[in-house]
Amino acid sequence: MTDDTSPARPPGPGRTAVLRLSGDLDYDTGQELTESLDAALADRPDVLAVDLSAVTFADSFALRLLVLAHRRLEESGGAMVLVGPLATPVRRLLEITATDGHFTIADSVAEAGAAVRGRRPARPGTP
Repeated sequence: MTDDTSPARPPGPGRTAVLRLSGDLDYDTGQELTESLDAALADRPDVLAVDLSAVTFADSFALRLLVLAHRRLEESGGAMVLVGPLATPVRRLLEITATDGHFTIADSVAEAGAAVRGRRPARPGTP
């Protein structure tokens, strides 16, 4: 698993951060995924776009980490968007576990912010 965390705007409340992942997301890469998610969430972005377009496989362990990160972000008033296009094994994992309705999924990083605007109110003090 490789990742690249790059803010679409400077990190912090009211901002979108992008976490680009690639390869396999599974038990073997779980520690690296945890560290990447923790780093991305540390600046409390308003939206975290997790770009999965280069992920070829994900297992239930990786899904659990994404769900936990999603929950942490929502509890702090933010939102997570999974960005595709999603590989068939990744999309199938979301469908089988019925978590495809749990996550907001966008077709591109550019669409990530717009995908969540209508789903939740903004944090107080943010546009």
